[in-house]
Amino acid sequence: MTSFAAFVAGFVFLFLTFFQPFGLGGGDLVGLIKVTATYGLITFFTIMLATLLIRTLFPAYFKEKHWTFGRELVFTLLNILLIGLFNTLYSNFKFSIGLNFNEFLLFLFYTIGVGFFPVVFFMFLKYTHLIRSNVHTAEDLSGSISKAKPSTSLDQDIKLSIHSELKKDDLEIFERELVYAETADNYIAVYHLIEGKLEKSMVRSTLGRLETDLADRPNLVRCHRAFLVNLEFLESFKGNAQGLQLRLRNTPNEIPVSRNRVSKIKSMLE
Repeated sequence: MTSFAAFVAGFVFLFLTFFQPFGLGGGDLVGLIKVTATYGLITFFTIMLATLLIRTLFPAYFKEKHWTFGRELVFTLLNILLIGLFNTLYSNFKFSIGLNFNEFLLFLFYTIGVGFFPVVFFMFLKYTHLIRSNVHTAEDLSGSISKAKPSTSLDQDIKLSIHSELKKDDLEIFERELVYAETADNYIAVYHLIEGKLEKSMVRSTLGRLETDLADRPNLVRCHRAFLVNLEFLESFKGNAQGLQLRLRNTPNEIPVSRNRVSKIKSMLE
């Protein structure tokens, strides 16, 4: 976000300095640069403070898996609104323009006019970068699937014990039957095969405990804070602007993959 704030602030400074719109010209160069640099700094610190505030209050908003062009646009409009407000306050301090709603709307219009192109350009770059990066990673991981050494775990009748906080609800299944598990409030939903059909069993436990219990089974990997998968059922990976997803055989669902777990999954496929 620092690069975004610096890019937009730099553009604002250069645009105002060279084109001198909205009656900024007419004074000496040093005075002009002081004013345009102040508008640039207002832009930079407003974006940084707004980002810090929203990240603190709404941390999920900035998660890559939730990224959409619309969400980015909403955040951008909020920044423009705040920048317009602070520009109005500074302009009143510097030029005594008078504080009223019409002046605020005028400076908001100026802010949109100056900031529209760099903001849209940066959003497009971010969208393109996310897609290219995630598609490349997905292709790399999908290639690792075909090169992966065949495992013998499915040829063995290894029985797994999935412990429940309610002892009587412990679940025992063969490893070759476990497809994936997912958090579900105070439970985990265990998806497993029964006579070739995918079934769901609810166990009162946590995914962290399940991961610990199955730590000695190399094919059972936690790919996301809410998902644990059996790599033996791994079919493909897909990447888009929201991040990485994997597809498992016997299930139509796409399962998210956390970026910090990609390297571990790749090493297990090699």
